[in-house]
Amino acid sequence: MIISSKDNATVKFVKKLADKKFRDESRKFVVEGMRGVCDIMSYAPGLIDSVIVREDKIGMYANELVVTDRVFKTLCETETSQGVLAVVNIPQAKRISCDYVLYLDGIRDPGNLGTLIRTACAAGYNDIILRGCADPYSGKTVRSTMSAIVKVNITTAETDVEDLKKSGYTVIGADMGGEDLFGKTFSVEKANKICIVVGSEANGMSDEIRQSCDIIVGIPMEGDIESLNAGVSGAIMMYNLKYNK
Repeated sequence: MIISSKDNATVKFVKKLADKKFRDESRKFVVEGMRGVCDIMSYAPGLIDSVIVREDKIGMYANELVVTDRVFKTLCETETSQGVLAVVNIPQAKRISCDYVLYLDGIRDPGNLGTLIRTACAAGYNDIILRGCADPYSGKTVRSTMSAIVKVNITTAETDVEDLKKSGYTVIGADMGGEDLFGKTFSVEKANKICIVVGSEANGMSDEIRQSCDIIVGIPMEGDIESLNAGVSGAIMMYNLKYNK
């Protein structure tokens, strides 16, 4: 059966997932595109709630729900849809256990947040703590993560920086006025567990978090450049502090 009505119960449910409050209540979010859907199906099939396809993609997935092109367009945020989306259950947050943790303090841009989550997954920072950040399960953030959204443990700032320090983490804050990340005087060779803090695009780390950091480091820049994009800064920090110890 091909659904042609926008008033179908499932169609209405998926459309409501564009709202953060409803995502939080239902504990579900939407993934658009064949690559993202297939990647999550392969990595964590139990998280898939349902798959919805446009009528020209019929037969691609088991137990798929097929809708007309007109209906499918109402479910997508992207203008050039691939005709496939999935409703995915939000993973339950776990206890912080990774030796490398990324703490994001006030990252408000969904694209930056998605890039940082994707990079953290690639660099092995599998625990990510969010404090006052954009919604990680919004459409733009999810697309920016390229399915890394379900491959890392995302939790909120109920885990305090001081608690991390008590658990043996060296907390390193990113700030352009900090010690040179590549300087000879900076070293974390003896740090067995590291937590990197990246602050907001506009204001950097909050004063509260800054005061809790063990070390503040910056990335040297040449030319008339005031700062780097938060996603770029975070990537440089993560890889350098893990692989150049």
